[in-house]
Amino acid sequence: MPEKDAFADLLASAVHDIKNSISLVLNSAETIADTVVVAREDHDVLVTLQHEARRVNADLMNLLGLYKLERGGPLVLPDVVDCAEIMAELVAYNMPLLAARGIMLDVEDCVAAEGYFDRTLVLGVLNSVLNNSFRHAATSVTIGCAVHEGYTVFSVVDDGPGFSADILASDLATPMIGGTQGGSTGLGLYFARRVAELHRHRDRCGRVALSNRPGSCFELYLP
Repeated sequence: MPEKDAFADLLASAVHDIKNSISLVLNSAETIADTVVVAREDHDVLVTLQHEARRVNADLMNLLGLYKLERGGPLVLPDVVDCAEIMAELVAYNMPLLAARGIMLDVEDCVAAEGYFDRTLVLGVLNSVLNNSFRHAATSVTIGCAVHEGYTVFSVVDDGPGFSADILASDLATPMIGGTQGGSTGLGLYFARRVAELHRHRDRCGRVALSNRPGSCFELYLP
């Protein structure tokens, strides 16, 4: 095995171990949040811990997914998915954390009945976007699921300051090494784009669309 490949495998193994440790920290924090009554100041610290642990865990999972993809592994395993169930799971997982920061999570009527996509990967992408709303939304986040020109479209819209100009100008073709004006590497958005584009049906593939309304609007199109 070439030295470069051996080093990449070593890094992937280390990332996997770190991800497992972060998952334990996250599970412990969420158990404490659900079962222990803590003082308000301690509760705020606990909420921040949950948010940051989720963010790090998502980045590590994205890195492992990209490593698997570069090694030729099957990253996307699509199946028929109940879109209303996806929406309900997003609400159940994200509402408590957002509510702890005073952010309301609104849900539009789910227009799409079923989609054909990788349930785990799509949930991971949408959970990552919603977790970012913890930092950027002012008072509310709205999620939706619609059908547009044959695509199943999941959307996450917040009332924060919106995406920075450099993110909107980017094609998300690579992570932003060195970070954006807001300090983001764009890894989550890059991974979302890769996941979307690996979902294909006939001559169409998925895509990610970003805009400001004026808060940030993330849309995931799945054929």
